[in-house]
Amino acid sequence: MRRVYNRGLPRVNHSLRQFVERGTNLWENNPGNPEPFVQFTLTGEFPTDDGCCQAFVDPIQNIVTPHHELSISRDYDSVLGLSPIIMVEDNISVFTVPHPTFALKSGVHVTHPVIFDDIERDVDLHKIPNFEWGKFGPRHHLHVFFPGLWTPERSKSRQPYQTNERERAIWYDLGLRPAILELLGENLAQEWPASYETEEIRARRVRGGHSWSTKIIPEDIVPRLADKIRSHLTLYNNGLDTEEHEWASNFLILHTIRGTKGMTWHQPDPRSADEAFQRFLRSSRLTRDVFTIGEWYIDVAIEISSDEGACLQWLTSTHNLVVQQALLIDDYNAARITDLGSSKYSRDMVSHLTAISGFRIAPGPAAEGFFRVKYLQAYTTDKAIVYNVDSGHHAKFLTVREAMDIEQPTPTISGLHTIYDRATMHNGSNARLELRVPFEFAAHALLEFDPAIIKRCLCIFSRKEWWGFRILRLQAASSVLSWQASAEPELRVHEQALTLTAACVWFINGLHARPEDGPAARRLMDAALPVDEGDEVAAENLAYRRSLPQRRIVYRNDREAGDEDEEEVSDEEEDGRGSRFGIVTHIPDGCVFFRRIKFADAPRFRIGGPTMAEGAFHFWFRMTIEAIESKYVKTGIIDKEVVRRIRSTTNKGRLPRIINWNDDPLPDMFNIGAPGQTLPPPVHDDASDVGDAGTPPPQQTVNTFVSNLFRTFVANVKSKSPNPRGSTTPSYLKINDVERLSSDE
Repeated sequence: MRRVYNRGLPRVNHSLRQFVERGTNLWENNPGNPEPFVQFTLTGEFPTDDGCCQAFVDPIQNIVTPHHELSISRDYDSVLGLSPIIMVEDNISVFTVPHPTFALKSGVHVTHPVIFDDIERDVDLHKIPNFEWGKFGPRHHLHVFFPGLWTPERSKSRQPYQTNERERAIWYDLGLRPAILELLGENLAQEWPASYETEEIRARRVRGGHSWSTKIIPEDIVPRLADKIRSHLTLYNNGLDTEEHEWASNFLILHTIRGTKGMTWHQPDPRSADEAFQRFLRSSRLTRDVFTIGEWYIDVAIEISSDEGACLQWLTSTHNLVVQQALLIDDYNAARITDLGSSKYSRDMVSHLTAISGFRIAPGPAAEGFFRVKYLQAYTTDKAIVYNVDSGHHAKFLTVREAMDIEQPTPTISGLHTIYDRATMHNGSNARLELRVPFEFAAHALLEFDPAIIKRCLCIFSRKEWWGFRILRLQAASSVLSWQASAEPELRVHEQALTLTAACVWFINGLHARPEDGPAARRLMDAALPVDEGDEVAAENLAYRRSLPQRRIVYRNDREAGDEDEEEVSDEEEDGRGSRFGIVTHIPDGCVFFRRIKFADAPRFRIGGPTMAEGAFHFWFRMTIEAIESKYVKTGIIDKEVVRRIRSTTNKGRLPRIINWNDDPLPDMFNIGAPGQTLPPPVHDDASDVGDAGTPPPQQTVNTFVSNLFRTFVANVKSKSPNPRGSTTPSYLKINDVERLSSDE
């Protein structure tokens, strides 16, 4: 097995610049033959006078030197504030009734104590039932949370944040509308829906969906609104039972302020930090009571930039130093919360380079430091040029459906190439470090770091090197997809070719965003990346988080007579699960490289290696391999414009195939092969590893092919036989299923 994945080639260190130069030379020196370029760029293999070698990409050669000039600024980026009242000195815009789907659905690394069965526990905010209520300012949001609705069972559901229709109706009918009536008077309140039900009916669109209305709440009644709602919900003559009174009235308002770093930049010194914080509070329209009412957190950040406009990146091996500087904690805790085994720590590999990564950490009470940090993250600003929230992604992304198109490169790939190319001239990359701290520490956090230590934690690249590396890798993956698109359909839908297609999609999307590492992505990595014995793999080189197999020594008295004196045995082998569990997927050469690729008519991974499980395959392609074969081979790959011109729309299902109800083969019905007519030869993959794939089925003769075609035609005619009008009129053709699926005339 190891022969398939690991050839044991001698390694040659490459800086990022050297890798780009070698790849560019292979592209330019082999016009019309992309194989050497693709082989080097995607697998790291390249020829030399002494034989084939393996590239090892080493960005550590680019660590910032002590004398390099860097600029450091500080800013305030966003706010999260949880309070029982609305603490805004401005008009607010709210949905007239609670929105049924808008809610805080993802984690914000802030918890709230909830009491259930007399036990208090800290619950993540996004797991408490809530809904988005409205907005204030240019881009700030208000959410309403109901801690009393939280239960352990509800928190395990797929949408623990969702409120149901009755809960939303209670809050509007018995709380918000009576409060609006009292505060605004009958003349203005009559414009509000009479009930949640009437608004739902009004908002319903003819073609589905809803159009929910919004109203402006004037600034003078905003501070009193939440308490008025609460007072009406606590009335005991409104038809609610005690439990409903409790959860409905004990609601909290979450204030979310985002995207303010551009207006709060300042120098990292105490005076500038305090002045910028005061300006921030005034511009955000928050009341001065935020320091005494509720829980309020702010993101404080420093941003490091090169005076030359170069690209800065965080060094993976120094994450503990960055954390120590940010939290002002001891060496032990800094190392503990940046260990790969820590559940609080996540690495975000950048551009497929293992030595370069950002991180996200929820330090916990033992390591939160003097500033009581709830959350910290380190990242770089190069992601901004491809940022695009769409379908669960936060950056431009390629789909497998696009990758399977006959027209290559796809618009997404061409667009990414244009962005990268322009960035080589105009876009550097700054390094950012952000802490989420309570308001009381806003003007004090991230002021005591040592710039010399921060420099040791960064690598620096020219724009040409950094973006050129991404362009090179994008071009290689795009070449594979173009090569596959031009191949015969039968070769393109080979299981190993499809695995390479999905791997290229994962590869391209991971160039500028955190590579996907969900269950289906892990199975894809297992099939596409190098593997090795678990005891020979360093934990920092694992392709994704997992435990390495433990091995122990088995001595003579534990073994049967005649065996060796001692042997290392993994827990999995001892349990009888086989040595396959000792094989792990890793990234051994400093950069994500694929395992060996065969460049036949359609590029694919080497036959004999692993492929994706059925579930993972369906996740990437949204269909089974049989459906792909039917789509691309049975009917061929036809330009969609041609299909549109010749296809007539029908609501009928797929036509049935004939069934041979006898054990004997069906005889040939035609003899047209005698004059010399033959079928074209089947598509054949003549790569060196095809011997591992088994023997292909025998080729049909012309007579057998045409006979089967005619029998299918007869069965299809019978299956399409129409019925006369009228439900009582008998059918034209009365036959059973056996007769219908047979080829008899």
